[in-house]
Amino acid sequence: MRSTLSIIVAATLLAGCIGGKGTGTNSTPAAPTPNTLAVIVDSGPAAAAGQINHAYVTVHVCVPGSTTQCTDVDHVLLDTGSWGLRLVRSVLAAGAVALSAETDAQGQAIQECFHLGGGDTWGPVALADVTLAGEVAAKLPVQIMDDSPGVTPPSTCGGNGLLLNDVSGFGANGLLGVGVFAEDCGDACVNASPPMEIYYGCTAAGVCTAENVARSAQVANPVAKFAADNNGFIVNMPSLQNANGDATVQGELIFGLGTQTDNALPAMGLTVLGADPATGDFNATYNGGTTVLPALIDSGTDDYAFDDPSILPCTDPPPFAGISFVGYYCPAVAPQTAFAVNTGVGVNNATNTVQFAIADPHTFVANAAAVINLAGGGGSIRFTYGMPFFYGRKVYFGIEQKVSGTYTGPFYAY
Repeated sequence: MRSTLSIIVAATLLAGCIGGKGTGTNSTPAAPTPNTLAVIVDSGPAAAAGQINHAYVTVHVCVPGSTTQCTDVDHVLLDTGSWGLRLVRSVLAAGAVALSAETDAQGQAIQECFHLGGGDTWGPVALADVTLAGEVAAKLPVQIMDDSPGVTPPSTCGGNGLLLNDVSGFGANGLLGVGVFAEDCGDACVNASPPMEIYYGCTAAGVCTAENVARSAQVANPVAKFAADNNGFIVNMPSLQNANGDATVQGELIFGLGTQTDNALPAMGLTVLGADPATGDFNATYNGGTTVLPALIDSGTDDYAFDDPSILPCTDPPPFAGISFVGYYCPAVAPQTAFAVNTGVGVNNATNTVQFAIADPHTFVANAAAVINLAGGGGSIRFTYGMPFFYGRKVYFGIEQKVSGTYTGPFYAY
C-alpha cells in the first residue's frame, strides 16, 4: 500500500570566503527556524470542560496567501495516531476565517468521512496556510469538521459509533494528526475499485458519492509538508507531580529529527521501533503472552488500551465528579502492575519492555486533567500506548519515506 523511499539528507557547511591581500569575509549561518510548539494537558476548551489526558496545541491558520484572514485556534488535540489537521467549522468562523472546499475534476466539493476510534468526522477538504511555531505548511489540505445545523453526511459516515463534529462531542476545537504517515489515506484512496468510503465528491444539492483522490489532495500531515524539519518530531512531556493526577501539565512538540541542535537523536540508549509501512504499527505482546498484537504510540488515546478479561472493568453509577469511567479498568487491588514487550518491524526491529501500573480512576484527584495509571479497552485486538506513556519521556516519531540519521521512517523511538 505504501512504499519506502530513502531520502539522503546532507548537512551544509558554511565556510568563509577568503579574498586577496589578506582580507576576508565570513558568512553568517542562517538563524534556525523556531521549531518548538507548546503542548498543554488541561481540562479542555470551555465548551467541553472535564477532559482527561488530552494534550492540546494552538494552531495558526490563514486563508492561503493572506496575512489578515487568519486566526489562532487553541485546544487542538495533539494526535500522534492519525494524520492531518481537522478544525471545527464554527471555531474557524468565530475567528473570521472561511476556507473554500477543494473540488474534484467534475467541479464537485471534496468532502471526507474520517474514521476515529470513538466515531467519525465529516466535512469538506479545504486548503489553508498553517503555521506551527515557526514552521509553515502552505496550501495544506485540511478537513473542516462541519458542525453547521442540519448537516447530514452520507449514510456510510457515522457508522463507526458517533459523528464527532462539534467541540462538545469531540472534546477539542480540532485535531492535529502528526503520526508517521504523510497523508491520511495514501495510495489506498488513489486507485481503489470501488473507491473507499472516505473521500466523496458532493454536488451542490448535497448528493455525495465515494471517489478516489490523489495523494496531493488528501488531508495531509503538516509536519511532512514543512519546507524544513519535516522528517519527524519529538513529543517531550515532563513527569507528573502527583501520583493521583495533576490539574495541568506543560510540555513541547519539537519539529525535525537531527536537523537542529534541539532535536538530535541520542547516540545511545534509544529504542527504535520500525513500523509497518502500510499500517504504521509495530508489534507487542502483553504480560508474557504469546499473542502478537499490532501496537502504536498514540497521544490521541487517553489511556493504555488493551484487552485483559482478568482485570475488573469500572462500573458506574455513581459517576466520579461528573465523569463516567465505564470502559476503563478498575482493578480490585490497585495499583496493578503490567508490562508489554515491543518489537519493531523491518530493519529497526529492536525489542524493549515497558512496565506500567493500572489504578482505579475513582482514586484520582477531582480536578486532575493528567493521570498516568489509566488503562482500559476491554475487547481491543491491539495494544495502544496512549497519553500516560508520554509522561516523563521524550518520544520520537519518524515520518514515512524520510531519513533521520541512520533511520528511515516510519518508526517510533523512546
